Amino acid sequence: MGFDEAVRALAGRLGAELLAERERWVLWLPVAVGSGVAVYFALPVEPARWIGPAVILAAASAALALRRRLPLLMLALGVGAAALGFTDATERTRAVAAPVLERPAVAVALEGRILSIEPLDAGQRITLDRLALPLRDAGPRPTRVRVRLPARAAAELDPGERVALRATLLPPPAPAAPGAYDFARQAWFLGIGAVGYSLGEIRQVDAPPPSGWSDRIGIAIARARRALTQRIVAAIPGDGAGAVAADLVTGERGAVPPKILQSYRDAGLAHILVIAGMHMSMVAGLVFVAVRGLLAGIPWIALRYPIKKWTAAAALLVMAGYLVISGASVPTQRAFVMNAIVLLAVLLDREAISLRTISWAALAVLLFEPDSLVGPSFQMSFAAVYALIAAYEAATPRLAAWRRGEGLGWWTMPALYLGGIMLTTLVAGGATAFFTVYHFDRYATYALLGNILAVPVVGFWVMPAALLAMLLLPFGLDGWGWWLMGKGIALVDAIAAMTSHLPGAAIDMPSMPPAALIVFALGGLWLCLWRRKWRRLGLAGMAAGLLLYALHAPPDLLIDGTGRLAALRATDGLLVFSPERGDRRARETWAQMAGQGTAMPTWSDDSAVRCDAQGCIWHAPGHMVALERLPEASIEDCRAADVVIVPVPMFAPCPTARLVLDGLALRRGGTHEIWLDGEEQPRVLTVAEWQGARPWSVRPLSRRGARPSPEPQAGSDAGEEPSSDAEAPPDDPEP
Repeated sequence: MGFDEAVRALAGRLGAELLAERERWVLWLPVAVGSGVAVYFALPVEPARWIGPAVILAAASAALALRRRLPLLMLALGVGAAALGFTDATERTRAVAAPVLERPAVAVALEGRILSIEPLDAGQRITLDRLALPLRDAGPRPTRVRVRLPARAAAELDPGERVALRATLLPPPAPAAPGAYDFARQAWFLGIGAVGYSLGEIRQVDAPPPSGWSDRIGIAIARARRALTQRIVAAIPGDGAGAVAADLVTGERGAVPPKILQSYRDAGLAHILVIAGMHMSMVAGLVFVAVRGLLAGIPWIALRYPIKKWTAAAALLVMAGYLVISGASVPTQRAFVMNAIVLLAVLLDREAISLRTISWAALAVLLFEPDSLVGPSFQMSFAAVYALIAAYEAATPRLAAWRRGEGLGWWTMPALYLGGIMLTTLVAGGATAFFTVYHFDRYATYALLGNILAVPVVGFWVMPAALLAMLLLPFGLDGWGWWLMGKGIALVDAIAAMTSHLPGAAIDMPSMPPAALIVFALGGLWLCLWRRKWRRLGLAGMAAGLLLYALHAPPDLLIDGTGRLAALRATDGLLVFSPERGDRRARETWAQMAGQGTAMPTWSDDSAVRCDAQGCIWHAPGHMVALERLPEASIEDCRAADVVIVPVPMFAPCPTARLVLDGLALRRGGTHEIWLDGEEQPRVLTVAEWQGARPWSVRPLSRRGARPSPEPQAGSDAGEEPSSDAEAPPDDPEP
């Protein structure tokens, strides 16, 4: 058989497989829409507004012309769906546009209305809108800011109140390295134009009443959430148990002690602290079982009315209340949509849980908040859900046959429950492991053990106690429920602490290139969404993603935007840092991305680095790198070094060096990653290049002036990673 014949035979076989999977084509609709969203966020420049609609129109015309040629028709429809996602992301970016502070504003008088209050382990963090902010040379005035209040300045505040304070405000910080967490992008979609910290006391001022019914409802909900949070914390004594309970009910996680947070993460239990699919499912399940059991106990009702549908409607209403009181964060919205579709399927006499219903949920989330695609919450939870449904879809016939077998005793249901937890943890953990490493550079090795021990406690103790407390709340008897919930949380805390302290409980991993994640995810989708044997081709895609990760070469040298902080890769592969004081946030992020966790050794003991008062010389394989402290040193080093880095503007030429980075280039590009490939020209990637010219990105020096990266002061939002403690919760691997 010739090559052409082999290709035609392969194409024919793939076409036959595709036709045989006709009922599953719709499952790829959210994948196509998500691909368009991903293309939008990957662009180096902001696209013109007409591009997406033009592609949609062209794809629709092509689909109409090719309606009798099935493969080409499917291709046209896929392109149209991708263009829809692209257009949706473009319009979402424009819809949330708000002014962003361009330069630091030091000790400014700030007045504004409290939109939300987040309790922290020490102090509070408030978001203000309706600002009175006198700025002269800091650029546009932001309409929403986030300010941290230290514990000594914390007062009894409520959402809706107007306050005055002095604060230092900073632009939302750029990523600490290319590929690191981008708070500037997240702040853009939250409408936050500046972050900062208060100076001195905060005082209340007269505030006009809320205008409009939506404004009044929003303030009322915020106040109710804050009051409930304070009530729960006061009712549950102990080291952090009340804060964890408040997090599970109202979504206020900032007050959870860092020690407890870390133990949950290292035990693979961080998803418990994120109100998402597991919590929504537990609440809906508890309500479903209780209401249906109550109605079934009344024969006159059970025999005459569709009590299953009534029960689904009751569970849906309770879930909607949980969504509101929990703050309706992105993970909670997604979980509500997914569970609501399941309950609506019951109301409409459709199959409740299937890949089709979850695909519609994914599509709804993508269209409503396309920016959620690039966050860990969306990726991890939907990866877990798709993998779980596909796994149980394959395992259900075997489980049904086993349950029909003879000789099964009392142990059947406990064994099935325990086996279900193990299978769920293995499948969900395996599906989300790659995403966990990509976003957090860390993997919990004992997640199976932690979940086997903790999830039953949460399901049969903690969440039922929370539901009981909420039912007793109108009568003022909720203290019993919170006390019972606190005892269950104390047990979960002990399980997390025990699991996280086992040898090798958490493994630090180096950062992963986006290409590896994309290839792995597409392979996983191929494996989950198809039914026939050709789904196994997805394993090849997942293996290719692993291979790309294994072959990824980390940078040899990192320089921050000020030129004060540098890190180089030693001969043993470890990243070692300059001994000078530098940006703490950048230092911690670089170590984490290098797979070193909190280890940040300095290069003072590295024999390849020689330093004096004027700077340091690093003799790397095939290169000599000069890291200057004083500009005078560049005159001599330009003759010998082929990479010269000077933290101040450099006007004298350096013709023999292959790469020269002065203060202007460093500030303009932000953190620089440099690869020294033997005798080849060094490769450079900057934060500015990685972000691109987007609305949320760092602007060039000529347009906005330098955006400094000061050493964070006490209580400052600068230097923090809100993704791990606030807006974008960490691991969310449960459905």
